[in-house]
Amino acid sequence: MFSKNNFYIKLNKYRKAMQVFSLLFLIAVPILILLDIRYIIGNLYSISIWEIDIVDPSMVIQTIILSKEFYIPLIIAAIIPIALALIFGRVFCSWMCPYNTLLELLELRSIKRIQRKLFKRKKSKNKNPRTYIYWTIFSVIIISTLLIGLPIFTWFSMPGIISSEIFAAIIGLGIGIDLLIFGIIFLSEVVLGNRYWCKYVCPVGASLSLFRTKYTMKITYNESVCDCAAYAEPCAGNCPLNLRPKEKMLYPYCFNCGRCIKVCEQTGNQALTFAFTDKDDKKENINNVEV
Repeated sequence: MFSKNNFYIKLNKYRKAMQVFSLLFLIAVPILILLDIRYIIGNLYSISIWEIDIVDPSMVIQTIILSKEFYIPLIIAAIIPIALALIFGRVFCSWMCPYNTLLELLELRSIKRIQRKLFKRKKSKNKNPRTYIYWTIFSVIIISTLLIGLPIFTWFSMPGIISSEIFAAIIGLGIGIDLLIFGIIFLSEVVLGNRYWCKYVCPVGASLSLFRTKYTMKITYNESVCDCAAYAEPCAGNCPLNLRPKEKMLYPYCFNCGRCIKVCEQTGNQALTFAFTDKDDKKENINNVEV
């Protein structure tokens, strides 16, 4: 378990830097191709970097569903994101996904004020939904893909759509119907708030959550050192997904952004930390995956 002073504050700064780098990377790829530098080709559906193929696991699942075949090279290409998810959880969502980065911009105070005035929106109460809700929605997407025979995962992949549309716009291929799908979903987030897409629907995040184990990095809560009043939860107030980090059933919803831990480090006694293994301390409540 990490316990160094200011570690999580610094970690959040690195996360912000990675978000900026990821956006710049998506812009740089098509520019390099225009310059006939082709060491990196692709988008966040699938990308090739110096002949190393990397594929979004959700695209692998979709291909298996639609083709009803296991294509070994495709599965091998998903090893890197799967390994990342096995070790660190859904950090792709919180560190690299361009859609999450855009939604975090909506959390700026000036934009929040405009949203409240325009849509008369009130902040909803933080809670950790039952796990079965998450997997039921993902199952519906899988079954719909199987029955309809259409690439629903592709249509619902916000990182894939954003990266492919950036690529197409810079290369000069114009914009596609995918941009309309993105626009509808993004505008609904602006109106409704609460990050419903990332929290409940996104098949990319759900596919990564499939590889979570009891040894995957998780948020742990040590009740014995928490000095927050029962009504005051700075950690919950800083959660972009409106979750309660101190309660059970945090996963599979949480994508390990670490913002709750950062504010706990700033205002409390580091009651929240990241850990890779469960502790047998009865005073510590571990947020394990529960169904």
